[in-house]
Amino acid sequence: MLIEANYKLGVVEQKIILCLASNISPDDSDFKTYTLPIKEFIKLLELKGKSKYTELRQTTKELMQKVFEVRVDKKVIQVSWLSYVAYNETEGTIDIRFDPFLRPYLLELKREFTSYKLENVVKLKSSYAIRIYELLKQYEKLQERTFLLKSLREMLGAEDIYPAYGNFKQRVLVPAQKELKKKTDISFKIEEVKKGRKVEKVKFLITSTGKKKSGQLELFHENLEEFKRPNTFLETVKRLGLQLGIQLSDKMINDWEKYGPEHVIDLLEKMQHRKDIENPIGYIIKVLNSSEHNEAAVALENGGIIAHLVSKFRRSKESLPEWLIKQESIKEIEEWMGMDHEQAIQQFDEIKSGLYEILGIKESKKLSKEEKERIKREVEEMMRNSSK
Repeated sequence: MLIEANYKLGVVEQKIILCLASNISPDDSDFKTYTLPIKEFIKLLELKGKSKYTELRQTTKELMQKVFEVRVDKKVIQVSWLSYVAYNETEGTIDIRFDPFLRPYLLELKREFTSYKLENVVKLKSSYAIRIYELLKQYEKLQERTFLLKSLREMLGAEDIYPAYGNFKQRVLVPAQKELKKKTDISFKIEEVKKGRKVEKVKFLITSTGKKKSGQLELFHENLEEFKRPNTFLETVKRLGLQLGIQLSDKMINDWEKYGPEHVIDLLEKMQHRKDIENPIGYIIKVLNSSEHNEAAVALENGGIIAHLVSKFRRSKESLPEWLIKQESIKEIEEWMGMDHEQAIQQFDEIKSGLYEILGIKESKKLSKEEKERIKREVEEMMRNSSK
């Protein structure tokens, strides 16, 4: 379960994840891109001041770079929280996509929201208080929960601070205890379980305090409902079309739905990174019509990148070695098709035989690192000389 995973996030980062999880529907076949209104997002997260928009952008940027660990059977899996973020400045919205691996965990997290309500979390100012609330709220009916001290530190992301238990208790547990009692619907007492003189476990005795009355509670619910606006197929395709500079009619979008909503949205998202498509609507129709025969659709997509690479390499006056063409092709695929490095390598492997055949290249044997560096220097020297 995600709540039990080991991770350390800042207060705003935790609130972002919890707010986003509230938008997930069990009916989502995969993790689609969620489009959220920036204004309501900022209001919900209680970001204030002139720098609130900059703060949100910086927070999502850092969140994309953060990796945490989930233990599944005998595997320890490292995964990042977000796989895609885009700010639509003209529309005042933000597009966010979770890593697909997180789907079952975030659906579980969403189910927990029915128990502990988002309003309790967004009022908290301490990241430790938020994590402790998550960990204890599940056990509210049992009225107690015990952790090994080592496990508790890991779950709170506090393995390397306050090594002495006394400091850890006063700096982490007690402030969280006070904040939960003041702002949420549960409170707790702390009991230490010792082995000799050393604290080995920490027991939390949990008490339900009922809902806290807040003058802002109704406003919060209004903001949350506005924040959780629906992401229909029609709205999503229209927005992606506008980002490509095209106005799509409702009739056209509804006609495309027969090809599969996920397929259409995935196609338009990939097109956002393409620079070679002069007629976006014509390209979409051509790919969708080919998609009934998957091989034809793949061939159409691959044909575009092969033509681009052939044009690029034929501009060189010198004969380039096979390994350098591979290296430059992967870089070009990353930029041209908006792929990460691993996806670009996989894409290159799919088109390699066709590309090499057109360029008249025979795949060479593997060279050592030193040989590659030597040849690379020679090629760069030749290209510099040819440009003089």
